[in-house]
Amino acid sequence: MNEELLSLLDSLKGFDEKAVLKQRVQNTVVKVVESKVATVQNLDDEVYYVLVKKGRKYLVATLRGRGEEVDYSRLVDALEEPKISPKLTDNAKEYKFEKVDHAMEKVKEDPQKVIDSIDSKYPVYGIVNLIKREVSLVTSKGFNGTDVRSTVDGYFRAFNGEFSGQWSFASTTYSDKLVREAVETASDFASITNKVSVDDGRYDVVLSPMVMGNLFGYLADMASGLSIVMGESIFYDVKPGTKVASEKLTLLDTPKQDRPTSVGFDWEGTFTRDKAIIEGGVFKTPLLNNEVAELLGMESTGNAGWVYPRAWNLEVKEGKVEMEDLLAGNAILFNNNWYTRFQNYVEGQFSTVGRDAVVVYREGKPVGVSPRLRIADSLKNLLRNLEELSRERYLVKWWDAPTPTLTPYALFKGVKLTRA
Repeated sequence: MNEELLSLLDSLKGFDEKAVLKQRVQNTVVKVVESKVATVQNLDDEVYYVLVKKGRKYLVATLRGRGEEVDYSRLVDALEEPKISPKLTDNAKEYKFEKVDHAMEKVKEDPQKVIDSIDSKYPVYGIVNLIKREVSLVTSKGFNGTDVRSTVDGYFRAFNGEFSGQWSFASTTYSDKLVREAVETASDFASITNKVSVDDGRYDVVLSPMVMGNLFGYLADMASGLSIVMGESIFYDVKPGTKVASEKLTLLDTPKQDRPTSVGFDWEGTFTRDKAIIEGGVFKTPLLNNEVAELLGMESTGNAGWVYPRAWNLEVKEGKVEMEDLLAGNAILFNNNWYTRFQNYVEGQFSTVGRDAVVVYREGKPVGVSPRLRIADSLKNLLRNLEELSRERYLVKWWDAPTPTLTPYALFKGVKLTRA
């Protein structure tokens, strides 16, 4: 298994540790314009990553194809010794996993089938990605692994004149229902047309799964051990076991579940496992690779990244009420958001602009949409002021929420809003 990678690994002479990782992504991109398939792109991207170490000095190289040999030893010798250096896991086991969705492969052969699922009274625009991803890793510690999976993700925007709605989706299996429900939800939001003015102030705000996916993706980045060590995180001075959020919040990293971008091993050769980042409002663990874990006096959580640990998939545990119950009083629903920017990573101060659509509810009924409304608050406040979560959960992924996230709708109290 992985004979090509083993040959490349063997050719790297004179190093204390070395590893070769290959990622191949075969992606059929279906672009939809005005409810019709406009273009289909068949992309096949194969990338090699090489890690070599002498003492604490190391080099990571990215290769596309097998070109001329590079004298990595000379390059490593010329480097200064870093404060943090990748550390491969003592794992000499083999690992092989493959799960390919054959229904998705058939849609790749005839992408026009995507359109058969689109039935909207408004023009619909969007993208569907039909992906087969292969990750292979060999290390000088003896690890040899391959992980092959299918994933599908996408989003649709529906336009009703100057009003719009959006929805996204993700899965490891393709179904017409995924596409149909995304189009229906986007169209439902686009159908709300009355404009309502909202003044600057603090409001009860409901965030949709798309907004949760965006903001909690940033939260997971801050849970990376390297972000904490570098002081670019709301967790920089937080010890595991500290209460950081409402007791209703449980946030998990779930690489062992059947979800997009799940994988059985990390880049250092550690087997992955599911884990709580926050459980019942309590910070449980940062996301760690070997070297950052060593700095913090902990063990790897199976989230390497050479140098930067990261989440694989995210899950927010469900609540006990229906989504409609979150909107029973006076609230503002942010269905989508763009332009998330952080002003202070330690405090988690950020702003993000609502899109597609921001719906104003009064006495539990939608009275219209408020254009150009911005959340200007902090992640710390959001975590503390989480009031309730819906039973319904949705798995979302798109370009502004790149980490697949299974999450409910969430009601937050006293969120600061300003005009954009």
